[in-house]
Amino acid sequence: MESAPYSVLIIEDEYPARMLMMDYVMNCPELKLAGIAESGDKANSLLSEKKFDIVFMDINLPVINGMDILRSYRPQGTFFVITTAYSEHAVEAFDLDATDYLLKPFSFERFRKSVEKALRFLQESKQMIPDENKNQIHLKIQSDSAVFLLPFPDIQFISANNKSCVIHTTQKDYETPKLLKEIEEKLPNSQFIRIHKGFLVNLSYVASLRYDKGGSYTIQLKNEDETTLPVGRSYAQSLKEALKL
Repeated sequence: MESAPYSVLIIEDEYPARMLMMDYVMNCPELKLAGIAESGDKANSLLSEKKFDIVFMDINLPVINGMDILRSYRPQGTFFVITTAYSEHAVEAFDLDATDYLLKPFSFERFRKSVEKALRFLQESKQMIPDENKNQIHLKIQSDSAVFLLPFPDIQFISANNKSCVIHTTQKDYETPKLLKEIEEKLPNSQFIRIHKGFLVNLSYVASLRYDKGGSYTIQLKNEDETTLPVGRSYAQSLKEALKL
């Protein structure tokens, strides 16, 4: 199995179970813990902001239960493993394309089998689904009156603005009624990277990465304004790796 930092989201409201899942994930070298949610609404928020490769999710969650999340969230390339003490939802979970169904308490060996299954599915999905952005050279956005084709090299960064986005280019800024996650899926991940829940940046415009005394990071861009952008702590490591730092 190819080794890669596959991103993992843990959705679990019980502290002991959450800590156990974190320990299990950290003992799998192919996995990278990229998010934790203690409730269904927090899980929905994280899933709307960022794409995860594997999601380990309990069913009995505050506010929104896991089965409702599974019914509503069906993107390609994300694989859900249900972790629960109740067996009665297994049939529906598999009908909704859950990758596996782990009954608590489960051992690390059983968890590991689920990981290997999910990794096989991830590899197969990458082979079956072509990279739609590979041969594209521009981002297409639509306003009320026109359609714009923005060349990738001209896009400096993209910022979230409530339920829309602003595309900042070398010429001007364009606003589009798209979520940042939707824009991210249309960009080549070799060139653009999420640095914060509210920002995507073109790596070729990054001039410097700075570490502040308070423990936070910022980047400065190579543009006329020398724009400074915050870097979320959960995105800092991925940015360092992309910049080969």
